Amino acid sequence: MKKDKKGFTLGELLVFLGIFSIVVMIGIPMFKSSFSRWEVTSGVRTVTSALSTARYNAIKMNRSVKFCIEENRILLKEKKGKVWEPFLPFDVDEKVSLTINSSPVFSPTGYVSPLCTIYVQNEHYRYKITLSIAGRVKIVKLNL
Repeated sequence: MKKDKKGFTLGELLVFLGIFSIVVMIGIPMFKSSFSRWEVTSGVRTVTSALSTARYNAIKMNRSVKFCIEENRILLKEKKGKVWEPFLPFDVDEKVSLTINSSPVFSPTGYVSPLCTIYVQNEHYRYKITLSIAGRVKIVKLNL
């Protein structure tokens, strides 16, 4: 007599669950690392985009534009009278930390002064963004 086999045996299910749990335990740390790298890479892209936008607006509006980081938020400011007023904000993920050594001002010719260094980091990754006098941006990944 032939028995029609339908479904899985208990042994087959236990073997599958064992293999599946090993794969999941290996995959979760790799997924967390990828997500952490994505967060900081997104922060670097936001900073470089804001720098390019500041330079473009300075040239386009024929006015100086100041690049500032306040409370982990990027603000582009223009001078109105004697006060710098924000006109364009850029939001950064709260898990990413931004530090800057000065607030550069882009002139209408596209040049920037003073030179600055910006650090973008989270708990696993750190990048250094350097801004040259001509407005060029250099990005370097640092070891933690």
